[in-house]
Amino acid sequence: IRAPLRLGRCARGQAASRALVGEMIDRYGFELPASKASAAPSDKEYLEQVRTENSQLFKWQKMIADWATYTHGDKHKKLKQRVREGIPDGIRGHIWQSLSGALDARIAQPGRYGAMLRQPSPMDSQIRKDLHRTMPTHVQFKQGADGQQQLFNVCHAIALHEPQMGYNQAEAYVVATLLTYMTEEEAFYVMASITSERGYSRMWADSMEGWDEYGRQVLDQLVRERQPRLHRHLESHGVTVDLYAMPWFLTLFTKDFPFESTLRVLDVFLGEPHPKGAKILFRVVLAVLKHTERELLAMDDVQQLTEHIRTAPARVAQLQGSRLMESAHAISLKSRKLRLTVPSAPTRPPARSAQHGRPTSPQPPAWSRGRRPRPPAR
Repeated sequence: IRAPLRLGRCARGQAASRALVGEMIDRYGFELPASKASAAPSDKEYLEQVRTENSQLFKWQKMIADWATYTHGDKHKKLKQRVREGIPDGIRGHIWQSLSGALDARIAQPGRYGAMLRQPSPMDSQIRKDLHRTMPTHVQFKQGADGQQQLFNVCHAIALHEPQMGYNQAEAYVVATLLTYMTEEEAFYVMASITSERGYSRMWADSMEGWDEYGRQVLDQLVRERQPRLHRHLESHGVTVDLYAMPWFLTLFTKDFPFESTLRVLDVFLGEPHPKGAKILFRVVLAVLKHTERELLAMDDVQQLTEHIRTAPARVAQLQGSRLMESAHAISLKSRKLRLTVPSAPTRPPARSAQHGRPTSPQPPAWSRGRRPRPPAR
């Protein structure tokens, strides 16, 4: 388990990001331009952040000690509340694996990931072409860094896991995000949960049938109902959900959003059982549109309108981190109205018994089995 502040401050706590191999990087591992590096928080602000995160981490450690009660017992609402408040950075990767069912799936299928790496995939050449385009400013994924091979391996394995889906460049952003918190094998099983149990194989397929259903139909209808004046204005100028929300959905909000905001979206998406966790995707889009509505109504150029929406998450402080999540969760949505359903179990190679080598039934995620998710390692 990592310390709550990764890639944090210099030894004496000075208000500047750590220099790593002569580069200024933020706490998540991204290179910082000189303008942002000089605008780092003060020592007082930094210490307050440390106290807050340590307090959150302590509460989560107490929850992990009584994990069954929080995941499947009387205190499940408290777990939901704390997931929405943000999972502590030091245990985020472990909690994602546990609550998504990826931890159970990995333990149930020992050796499967390694075996997939030894198999060829027709998608390999395309995956390699995209490696240098994925998070190029992150130290883990710069040219020649170990992260590029890890990124390739996971995308290769997912292409074999979902042969009908193949490979989509958007998924590489999600894989890269996961790899900053876990090993490549662990990232593969979280991705398998996203594609199989959370329906993203349909989103990343060549036909993009998932986006056609949930974006062009469900999301567009939500904007029409919740913000009718803005919807009419955008529609009259040719601005559809394809232009601003499709990159967000396809990359699970790793595109255009500050990394902290992306992590908070993934906390809920992976931390709440499907289909409830998927509601955060719609809520975030509606929150961005609600906050920018007045400005958008004064614009009449399709490029200006699209750019204003796309840049708002990185430009507007009220649409970042905790404030974004507060605005998003203030929007009431029902899974039934969104027509979000649990996907049918995908066809996949049978798992092998660790003791006898006989084929066994593949293990679905803990949530769908009606049993408690396995607690994360402490």
